[in-house]
Amino acid sequence: MTDATSTKSSADGWRGVIGDTFTPAYAALVTHCVMRALAPAQATGTVLVTHDGRRDGRRCAAAVVAAATDAGAHRVRLVPHLPTPIASAALRRGRADVAFLVTASHNSGRHNGIKVKVPPGRSLPAALEHHAEQLLARTGPVPVGPCAEPPDHDAATRWTGDHITAVLDRLPAAAGSRRTVVVDGVGGIAGRPMARLCEHLGWRVHLLGATPDPDFGGLTPDPTLALTRRRAQDAVRETTADLGIVLDGDGDRIFVIDERGRTVQPHELLALLLRARGALRRGNPEGGIAVTVATGTAVRTVARRQGRAVRETPIGFKFLSPLLADGHADMAGGSVGDLAFADHGIDRDPFTAVALLAELLHTTARPLGVLLDELGEEIGRHQWFESRVPAAVLAQDTDFLRTAGTTALAHAGLAGAHPATTDIDGVKFWLDDDQWMLLRRSTTEAGVRIYGEVRSTPHSAHRIDQLLTRVRDLLAP
Repeated sequence: MTDATSTKSSADGWRGVIGDTFTPAYAALVTHCVMRALAPAQATGTVLVTHDGRRDGRRCAAAVVAAATDAGAHRVRLVPHLPTPIASAALRRGRADVAFLVTASHNSGRHNGIKVKVPPGRSLPAALEHHAEQLLARTGPVPVGPCAEPPDHDAATRWTGDHITAVLDRLPAAAGSRRTVVVDGVGGIAGRPMARLCEHLGWRVHLLGATPDPDFGGLTPDPTLALTRRRAQDAVRETTADLGIVLDGDGDRIFVIDERGRTVQPHELLALLLRARGALRRGNPEGGIAVTVATGTAVRTVARRQGRAVRETPIGFKFLSPLLADGHADMAGGSVGDLAFADHGIDRDPFTAVALLAELLHTTARPLGVLLDELGEEIGRHQWFESRVPAAVLAQDTDFLRTAGTTALAHAGLAGAHPATTDIDGVKFWLDDDQWMLLRRSTTEAGVRIYGEVRSTPHSAHRIDQLLTRVRDLLAP
């Protein structure tokens, strides 16, 4: 077994390579340490454990059950194939004190991991996560006892139904329109539950990738990747569907495709819902918006025009959910399809996002592509880009990133010598016309992540290529 840092996931818990850095023994160790970290802070008597369809996931979940029991849990519920948003909703409804989700989410089939959720459906608070990390660093292997808890296969179906009912009860205008949708679960565990929601909306569903698959059909279960979305885009065009939905491995990330097969970026979807105002609490018309530093400009622009405060956080939903929980934001989202709405919970929830979109489509009686075009006409059209460059150690230095970014932007004709910058997470360059670029040290892979948007013009693709090439030249080892 390797040390804790080799399996630490920056997003939500711990992750490693199946059979190498992530094994049943390591899953038990993580559970043991998290239970110890939680014990002084909150109840841990009832524990929910689930897993997706990854290789060896069932054995790792059994090890989690055994370790939680040994750590003092009075009741452990093993519910296989429970999508993460449904697990978060179960915590919100008091069905467990803590949930261990054996999944590597959007990562490839080589990986597995553990996410930990606590009421009312959020990731571990930073202090508790840090405490668990300290315990992992100094705790040796723990015995992996037998799993005495039989799996409750029916609970996932019941709890999914409960969540769908709760969402639609709050959004009665969502159901009723007859539409056709392509849903691609990409071999994860959320395809069928999402199809079930769409059927409740009255939509006709073409379902792809619905069976949990350890290899995800040869794809990476990450809807931010163009290759992962391509199958659904093709199906939307072939079936003349009204929209497409692509999910990640455990069902807490979503990308939407319009009727022309175009990708709707997460910030564009957030902006559309914000314009409709249906995603916000009816009693708080000036509620704030929380976004990560890598989130596109559309939602900021719409929020600014509505007089709403926008808070930026580091990348990772664990930084957004506390703002929802504390009432500082009514809507939150990042750049990877991680969307949440305080009126419906504080964790990422594609089910609520789709219901809100259905309400928007029903009340406007216009196609998604038309709404997207109208948004672009109102706030201006931007081209999103993201890349990664393996970088030398020197590139981890903030001052070096600032200098490299300024040089690259000037080379591409996007900024003068001294663009405005912020350093919430990496270095973000604020340019004219709502253009921007972010250079940020990757916390999951070696190198530097590059994000940004430029105004859409006939030459924007060339300008982005110039910019990325120059950044790579400056940062490459």
